[in-house]
Amino acid sequence: MADQQYVFFAAYLLLLMMPTTEAGTWSTEYQRYDGWYNNLAHPDWGSVESHIIRKTATSYSDGVYMISKSAAKPSARLLSQHFMRGPDGQPSAKNRTTLLPFFGEFLAFDILQGMETGCPFEVLKIPIARCDASFDKECQGETAMPILRTRYDQKTGQSPNNPRAQTNMMSSWLDGSAIYSTKEIWLMSMRSWSNGTLNLNTSTNMPLFNTVNAPIANPAPSHLNKFLDSTRLYLLGDPRSNQHPPILAISILFYRFHNVMARKVQAEHPGWSDEEIFQQARRWVIGIIQNIALYEYLPAFLDVPIEAYRGYQADIHPGVADVFQAAAFRFGHTQIPAGIYVRDDKCNFKSTPDGYPAFRLCNTWFDSQVTVQEIGGIEPLIMGLASQIAEKEDAVIIDDLRDHIFGPMEFSRRDLAAVNVMRGRDYGLPDYNAARRAYKLNALSNWSDINKDLFIKKPEMVQKLQDLYQNEIDNVDLYVGGMLECDGNKPGPLFTQIIKEQFLRLRDADRFWFENTENPLFTPEEVAVIKSYRMYDVIIAATSIPPTAIQKDVFFWRDGDVCPQPSQMRGDMLEPCVSLGAINRDVFSGNEVPFLFTCALIGIIPMLSFLAAYILLKYRGRKRRKYIKHHQDQVYQHSLDDYRTNGALHVHSDQMTNNQEKGSEKVVATEWLHCNLSRPVKVKFASDGQVHVENRKGNRLRTITIKSVSAMMLEVTEDSTEDPLALLRIHKEHDLVLIFENMAIRRKFIEILTQFLKAHGKELVITPTSHEHIFTTAETKEKRQQRLERFFKIAYAQAFGIDKKERSAVEQKECEDAMNLKLTRVDFAEALAMKPTCVFIEKMFNCIDRQREGRISFQQFLQLIMHLSQGDEKARIKVLFDMCDSDRSGLIEPAQLFELLRSLLDMTASQKGAAGMDAVTWKLFEDFGLKGKKKLSFDDFFSLITDQTHDLSKVGLDFKGVHQTFFDPKAGRTVRHDFVLEPTADVSADNTLRGRVKALHAHLLTYIEEHKQQIFYLCVFYVAILGVWIERFSFYMFLNETSDLRKVMGVGIAITRGSAAAMSLAFSILLMTVCRNIITWIRDLACPYIPFDSAVTFHKVIALTGGFFALVHTIGHLINFYHVSTQPIEHLRCLFREMSFGPAPPSFAFWVFKTLTGLTGVLLVIVMSIMFVFALWPKIQQQAYRYFWLSHRFGYIAFYVLCILHGLPRLTGEAHFPWYLIVPTVFFVFDRLIGVKQTALELEVIESELLPSDVVHLKFTRPPDFVYRSGQWIRLFCTAFCPQEAHPFTLTTKPHDNYLSVHVKAQGIWTWKLREAFDTNLIAEERSLQPRLRIEGPFGGGNQDWYKYETVVMVGAGMGVTPYASILKDLVFGTSTNRFSGFHCKKVYFMWICPSHKPFEWFVETLHEIEKLDVTRVLEMHIFVTQFFNKFDLRTTMLYVCENHFQRLSKKSLFTGLKAINHFGRPDIPEFLRYVKNRHRHVATVGVLSCGPKTMTENVGNGCELVNRDRDFPRLVHHSENF
Repeated sequence: MADQQYVFFAAYLLLLMMPTTEAGTWSTEYQRYDGWYNNLAHPDWGSVESHIIRKTATSYSDGVYMISKSAAKPSARLLSQHFMRGPDGQPSAKNRTTLLPFFGEFLAFDILQGMETGCPFEVLKIPIARCDASFDKECQGETAMPILRTRYDQKTGQSPNNPRAQTNMMSSWLDGSAIYSTKEIWLMSMRSWSNGTLNLNTSTNMPLFNTVNAPIANPAPSHLNKFLDSTRLYLLGDPRSNQHPPILAISILFYRFHNVMARKVQAEHPGWSDEEIFQQARRWVIGIIQNIALYEYLPAFLDVPIEAYRGYQADIHPGVADVFQAAAFRFGHTQIPAGIYVRDDKCNFKSTPDGYPAFRLCNTWFDSQVTVQEIGGIEPLIMGLASQIAEKEDAVIIDDLRDHIFGPMEFSRRDLAAVNVMRGRDYGLPDYNAARRAYKLNALSNWSDINKDLFIKKPEMVQKLQDLYQNEIDNVDLYVGGMLECDGNKPGPLFTQIIKEQFLRLRDADRFWFENTENPLFTPEEVAVIKSYRMYDVIIAATSIPPTAIQKDVFFWRDGDVCPQPSQMRGDMLEPCVSLGAINRDVFSGNEVPFLFTCALIGIIPMLSFLAAYILLKYRGRKRRKYIKHHQDQVYQHSLDDYRTNGALHVHSDQMTNNQEKGSEKVVATEWLHCNLSRPVKVKFASDGQVHVENRKGNRLRTITIKSVSAMMLEVTEDSTEDPLALLRIHKEHDLVLIFENMAIRRKFIEILTQFLKAHGKELVITPTSHEHIFTTAETKEKRQQRLERFFKIAYAQAFGIDKKERSAVEQKECEDAMNLKLTRVDFAEALAMKPTCVFIEKMFNCIDRQREGRISFQQFLQLIMHLSQGDEKARIKVLFDMCDSDRSGLIEPAQLFELLRSLLDMTASQKGAAGMDAVTWKLFEDFGLKGKKKLSFDDFFSLITDQTHDLSKVGLDFKGVHQTFFDPKAGRTVRHDFVLEPTADVSADNTLRGRVKALHAHLLTYIEEHKQQIFYLCVFYVAILGVWIERFSFYMFLNETSDLRKVMGVGIAITRGSAAAMSLAFSILLMTVCRNIITWIRDLACPYIPFDSAVTFHKVIALTGGFFALVHTIGHLINFYHVSTQPIEHLRCLFREMSFGPAPPSFAFWVFKTLTGLTGVLLVIVMSIMFVFALWPKIQQQAYRYFWLSHRFGYIAFYVLCILHGLPRLTGEAHFPWYLIVPTVFFVFDRLIGVKQTALELEVIESELLPSDVVHLKFTRPPDFVYRSGQWIRLFCTAFCPQEAHPFTLTTKPHDNYLSVHVKAQGIWTWKLREAFDTNLIAEERSLQPRLRIEGPFGGGNQDWYKYETVVMVGAGMGVTPYASILKDLVFGTSTNRFSGFHCKKVYFMWICPSHKPFEWFVETLHEIEKLDVTRVLEMHIFVTQFFNKFDLRTTMLYVCENHFQRLSKKSLFTGLKAINHFGRPDIPEFLRYVKNRHRHVATVGVLSCGPKTMTENVGNGCELVNRDRDFPRLVHHSENF
């Protein structure tokens, strides 16, 4: 029933394809080109790639596919030499013309193509006897003639029940496939699309050349043995049509004949379309070919009558029989002559250009178009074939075919008879007797019965046959036995029966046969017309040959026919066959440069990506600086406008200076720093009497002040052969050495400097000198720095007594030179990491420089160090007292103390404590009974300080690189404790081997416990990756037996395919890690088993893993395709079955740049290089985030599209990437749809506020359905600029607010533009509408899980405090209003780490609000100011004094106004966490949240791990987030 439905459906489809006539009625269907649906019950019968059918069992040795290797099977070459060798020039017994066998070859091309190379390719070797006259002339004795086994259905050959079945690559029907092709796209390239005709050159009446590069058979011509361009060949329906001149002429004949019939059809039906005319003409041509084949050619060839047509028989199989293809129909080879005559219609036989009477076939293989063009078309060739008598019908095959048939370039000439024998063995043909039985002939037991007449004439032949087959007659090859049957007139009984049976089956099984009345293709009258056509009529109709120039029966030449041949063709009459012999051709030759270029290109692409990223970084940085400068100019201009209007100028002095410098003169030069380093600079002369040295970016490198000098010394070189130099001696500073490009620029510099100094009342003294003198005597910054380093080292060495070694004379001289150096205020300030203008520096410097020389000597500096390092408490406090005692009176005024304390406050950049400083100071005086005193003695000052510091024995003054000098190892612990702890056991203190092992074990155990989820998911991921890699590797290495890739590429194909699978899986999973909306949604479900905090890290790990396998895949395929490029074309057709190749093996460049796989592979390397470079280079995200955003936003689209296209051609195997991608794509698309919905809504900005330190606070409307948790973040778009670029910002509002807000610090171009977009003072006049915002999110972060823990530690640094603005607001709001029922969080420790308070004054205000609402005291805050000093620095000590007094006075911080505790220096994270842990032993876990720079979050994570090594409760669980 199912078969009937299938047949009905197929018939219905065919009915739909039927064209209509002019009258609109349905006509019969047109025959398909590929042979399908001829038999409606078995649509595949006779179609392209159908099986070669068998009538008997195979003779394979294993019954499956292996050819017989029995000793009873003699060498095919020996059989050819003994039984098919003979003299040529023997005419046909019945005067058959040469046109007959060549027309038979045309019919063979039409119904079969069974010689295609099988895949995987298998080489059979025909042994060549030692000293063979043709193939072993040098008597090597190891020569073998190669032959590749033919193509077969790979579903067969698996068992004796399913032996190998060869396939026919043509349709087996007589349907004109040799004219029209079996591929419609091929036919389309031949059609003219006008009047139903095929394309012909109007001037030559020849087909067009193969300019479309159709895959025409184009092996290297044997007489040339090199590949030629296939465009020289004619484009015809069969790829083999250009094989030799006779077959080319017959193919062109019927090609033209189609156009003849098309003109007739058009004349009869002028209203028909091109397609209707074409199909009707095709139908007529096919019918005429069928008629000639069955009723003219076959009787002439077999010399037997052909039964009349009895109608269509659907149960007959039309398939080509194996015995027909591989044996019987090859009998026509005996009729092929050595050469071909050509003549004109006057019976003038033409000679070759070299004077020979005919063209030798062996020198025209696959170069036949040359012969056709030389003789002036196909007409002389066809007339010659019609007059030339074929070779005798016997077992003999001429030597031209036995020794000079075309072969592969590695064996350019072969033996056709031997190949025929081996082809039968390849097909597993039955033996001679088995075939006779199959075709109802008696099996023979007597050797002489094969051909009695022949064996009577040649009795030695019988004996030789018996000897070669070891007297096993049932082992005789079918081809050998069938050929020996021939009686010298026609094929023997067996071959005759096979050939006749085959053609009758083709006729009777063909539903489209022209005589079939059940399928009315033709009317009876039209059938009669077709039957009247003979080969003669086709020739006369399609050529310019006059009707009288050839005989009517063109397959025979009889006495009285026109133009007899001059003589029977013999090989010795013709030019010799050009035999170049076997050539070991290097197929890779010529590919060396493309290979090296491609390897270099693949290697250069990542470097070019880095270069592009570097250029973009520089461009972005330059653009950012220009933008900021432009912004500052606008601010300055508006400030000037305000000044003119209101009389108040609110602008920073630096901005004023920068704007005032617009008109300053500048000179470009190169500053020489030392022998190995120089830098390009710009020297600017400002109107305020300063000289500025800037780099190319405009950053100020140095400022030279001329106020303190009356003249400046300039030394210049006069040697014109070298670059001009100038040395500017700077008073109390290092010198400036400039190299100028030419003398003109230096003269300009001198002129500008002279005018500049003159304008300020200074003098310039110019001294000529030499280059050597300048380089030797110049006091450069490096030289001075080296001297300063020696200065400090010697001073500290003497102070601490740590320098005991003996010095050489040179070292002693250097030490003396350093000790003679005097420190300027700038040197002193740099040593303390402070500004020279700082009041503290001024007072400290003046305190030491008692003689007011402006410099400090070595002894003065050493005395200071001795006081601070070895002196007692009074000596150290005396330094501070002397700093206040500027007049050296021994008494200080309160104002002097106020000034010193204010200078310390200024160093913290705090504005909060300035107003309370006076109150703190007077309170100190009052507490110590000093109120009312106008001056303080040292004892008063000492008592005031020591009461607050408890222990001043460790107080010192930090200089660069010498902090450790103030650490007392005897103390063991710090003196000033921020967090008082009980002593804890330190596992790492044990330095024994056992202790170190124990510490390592504790470390590993803690690490695994801390990251158990991450480790689990990484293991799952890598198990999956390695699983697919191993599966593909083993498949291509051991299991894929039907592909030859392993033979050519070796283990490389297994590695690359395994890497491709692993890469595909990795990049598919990668999509899941960027589904932020889905991840946030799952996170909100409180799923504790997925480490959401590691999504970004996991994303990077997956990307790097995929990148690694992509690298292996790329390098592997470079090597693989190197191997592929060494393969001949036959092997390539086997390796890549879905590709069509030209005649020559494609170059290495073809595989890389002209295939979809190769080209997309190169593009993928480019895309991946860009994406990886822009993602992995931290500076890109920091300074050029826009390019990171663009490369990822659009790069992933190109990447995944290219990945899919990359695998579509399936060059090396089926791509699994699309299958891996299905599920992740569904999630990703759903996530993107959510994002698109969110970003589609433009939100109005309710309020914008410009805060100090370039921070802008934006408050905007909240979407109706926007739900978020405190600590979550969004991506922010601005409609005013870059509407498609988004940046991540944390929401700083609490979830209960009916609006949203963010705080954005202007750092990059985008954030500066955002700030400017809401700066109403700057661009109000330029903006008509308020910019709107679009958001995407909210997205979850580690900070949002704060409420899950009873005790939480929050650590924020830099802009990482923004999540805590929302969290802390939400916390105190919930606890103060009792809105959180069942709320877990009972205590929160907030640690804020900042260099100073000034940049975050907005956050200080937020903390003020939070403190007011924190009525339950759930929050404890600690603020760490890290800008300058450690705990025991002299300056820090003074800050602690002020802070303690202010706290006692107002219960608030002097610096922030908060109740929070202020600390100075970097926090000891592990100590702080232990402090929290000891206070909360009752809880199981403590949540530790950190947000800020990566270094800080890593330190917090390391601190948690260190504390957790104690293996007790509570455990610290760390969540981090970086921006």
